[in-house]
Amino acid sequence: MKSLYLIIILVISSSQTVFAKITIKKILADGKPVNDTTKTIHLQANNNNLYIEFEPEYPTPNIRYLYQLKGLENTWTETSYPVVKYMNLSPDDYELLIKTNADTLETNQYKIKIIITKAFWNKWWFYPILIFYVLLVIGIGFYLFFLYDFRQKLKVQYIRNRIASDLHDEVGSNLNSIAIFVELLRKKVEQQNPEILPILEKITNNSIESVGLMRDTVWAINPNNDTLDKLFGRMQNFSTEVLSAKDMALSFENQCINTKTQLSMEQRRNIYLVFKEIINNILKHSEASKVMVNIKNEKNAIIIQVKDNGVGFDTEAVYEGNGLESFKNRSDSDDLTVWLRSEIGKGTEVVVTAYEI
Repeated sequence: MKSLYLIIILVISSSQTVFAKITIKKILADGKPVNDTTKTIHLQANNNNLYIEFEPEYPTPNIRYLYQLKGLENTWTETSYPVVKYMNLSPDDYELLIKTNADTLETNQYKIKIIITKAFWNKWWFYPILIFYVLLVIGIGFYLFFLYDFRQKLKVQYIRNRIASDLHDEVGSNLNSIAIFVELLRKKVEQQNPEILPILEKITNNSIESVGLMRDTVWAINPNNDTLDKLFGRMQNFSTEVLSAKDMALSFENQCINTKTQLSMEQRRNIYLVFKEIINNILKHSEASKVMVNIKNEKNAIIIQVKDNGVGFDTEAVYEGNGLESFKNRSDSDDLTVWLRSEIGKGTEVVVTAYEI
C-alpha cells in the first residue's frame, strides 16, 4: 500500500514538472523595460531589438526551452537558457511562442504578440510624396533660375538700348558737328593757308570714318538686330551699295536662311567689321570686276567666303595700312578665325569662320 502511494505521489510530482507554466521575468526593447501586462508588445521601427527573459513556474533539473517567432520562423529553436533575443526586427506583426521541451499541448505555450510599427519612410505613400517633393524643388529651382536669367536679359537689353541711344544721339551728333566745322574751316583757310588743307582733310576723313564705325557699333548693340538674318542683310546691303558705285559685279549667296546657329553680339560685330574691311580693301586695291560672297553653315559654325578676280598681292610682303593687321588681331579670337589666300594676278580669297557660342 505504501508503494502504491509513493508511485501516485511521483506521478503527481512528475505531472507538475512536465506541464509547468512559463512566466516572464523581464522584457527589454533596445535596453528599455517593456510592460507586458496585456501580453502585447508595441515597438517602433527604430526600437526593434528585443530581449525576453523567462522562467518555468516549477523549475526542474535538465529542463530545456523551445521558442518560435511566428511571422519570421517556421521551426522551433531549443535552448537551455531561458532567454530570447531578436535583433533588427522588420516592421510587422509577430507572435512569440515559448514552451518547455516536455510540453506537447498548445495550451501550455506562453504567447506574446509583438507589433512593430512601420516607420513613415516604410509606408506606401512615402516614396510618391518624396518624388513629388523632389520634383517640386527641382521645378521651383528651374523656375527661379529662368526668372533670374530672364530678368538679367531684360536688364542687359535695357542697358544696350540706352547705350545705343546715347551713342546715336550724343556721340554721333558730336562727330557730325566736327566734320561740319572742319569743312567750314577748310573753306576759310583754302586761299590763305593751303598747307593746312591736308590736315583738315585727314580730320574730316577720320570724323566720317568714326561716324560710320559708331553707326556699326550702335547697330550691333541694338537688341532688335540680334539675328543672323539681319546681319547678313546688312552685309549684303553694304557690299551692294559700295561695289555698285565702282561698277563691280556682286554675287551674294546666303545659304543660312533661318539658321539656328547662335552667335554672340561681339561675334556678330566682329564679323561685320571684318567683312567691311574686306570689301573696302577690294575697292581700294583689287582692281576687280567681280566679287563673290558665299555664306554657309557647317557643324555649328558660320563660314563667310569672299573672293575677287582682282590683281591679288603677295601675302609675305609688308604693306602700309592696318587691314591685314586687323585680320590677324581678330583671328586671334577663340570663336572667330580669318583665313586669307592671295596670289599676284589670281585674285584674293578671305574666309571668315565664326563658331557657335
